[in-house]
Amino acid sequence: MEKRERMQFFLELLNCNYELCYWKYDAEYHLMETTWKNDLFSGEFFAYVGMEKILRERQEQGKLYPVVLEAGNNLLWIAGFEHKEEQIEQVYYIGPIYSGRDSMLILRKKLDSYNLSVALRSRLFRVFEEIPIVPGNILTQYAVMFEYAMNENRIEAREIEILNILPEMEQEIQLGGSEKHSGIWEAEQNLCRMLEEGSPQYKEMLKVSSMMSAGMKVDYGDTLRLHKNNTLVLLTICSRASMRGGLSPEIAYNLNDYYAQKIEECKSMTDTTKVCQKLLEDYVGRVRESRENPNVSDCIRNSCEYIKGHLSEVISVKKLAEQFGYTEYYFSRKFKKETGVSVNEYVLHEKIERAKTMLTGSTASIQSISDSLAFGNRSYFYSCFQKEVGISPSEYRRKKGEK
Repeated sequence: MEKRERMQFFLELLNCNYELCYWKYDAEYHLMETTWKNDLFSGEFFAYVGMEKILRERQEQGKLYPVVLEAGNNLLWIAGFEHKEEQIEQVYYIGPIYSGRDSMLILRKKLDSYNLSVALRSRLFRVFEEIPIVPGNILTQYAVMFEYAMNENRIEAREIEILNILPEMEQEIQLGGSEKHSGIWEAEQNLCRMLEEGSPQYKEMLKVSSMMSAGMKVDYGDTLRLHKNNTLVLLTICSRASMRGGLSPEIAYNLNDYYAQKIEECKSMTDTTKVCQKLLEDYVGRVRESRENPNVSDCIRNSCEYIKGHLSEVISVKKLAEQFGYTEYYFSRKFKKETGVSVNEYVLHEKIERAKTMLTGSTASIQSISDSLAFGNRSYFYSCFQKEVGISPSEYRRKKGEK
């Protein structure tokens, strides 16, 4: 496929999901063509707001990868160079794009602050309401594909820069020191120390840290995205602190991957708050357990973590022994010697603990819970639960619901 055909195919492909336009300029930044039909964001717009200046500077510095440019009010464009042996042939802008669900509201408030006629405001609103919202991860993927379409160059998403074109003075004001940051570092260090120790007092220190800082001071125009990012930062802190506290790196990293996925799946800030509480309890509990049981080997500790991560499966001694490179007989004896219970007893206990959480934290039917934990049939689940807890699953749910 020729370059022209490849670029045309890419631009058409973008519009399968979002209605995006492009502006194509020659090497001297003279407009050649555009699919944008409105007077707003006309050919001179990019020079006027400073995007052209940024691209010229990047060109001089030899930074020819695509870049995401923000023009203020959460409006974004992808910009890139089509080049041959570092000689610029054409310059492209793709957009406009909103960075978050709240972007239109922010822009509407901004326009309301100006003394505009009703007709002009209505016209502007109609234009802005048609601008698509593209998630940040999709945006960088588009930039990666954009580079390949233009130059047949394969790059990674982490190589895509996101730049704000606000005046330097305004940026300096935003980046200046703040009295609100006073004491944050000390509070975070105390929180890390408690996580390392597996101390249940971490909750009090977390409150102190939260009161001092509301998290990252970045306006994405998407409050859920900001909440997710703050939770991801806390997840990283927990993961590193737990390893310093004695949790094996394998377990810590597996937990990190698991909770990172759970955070991204959240549909509301309530969801992220619940995941945040769960991950903190999980990390602290595991660190405390590892510190209280120093005689448990890494092999058995890892096998316990494997069991906890595969409760939806049928877990046998043979399967675990093969997983960790031991004979079934040796592994079974080693497990009981170090934990005090047999493999099957441990698996059953963990499944019942998970079932208790599901009974109180979801509306899933008892049959569904039994199936999800691979009990085989409902009557066997009832029997195991009654033996472990002392009451039936339905009675347990009813009693917990009354509290």
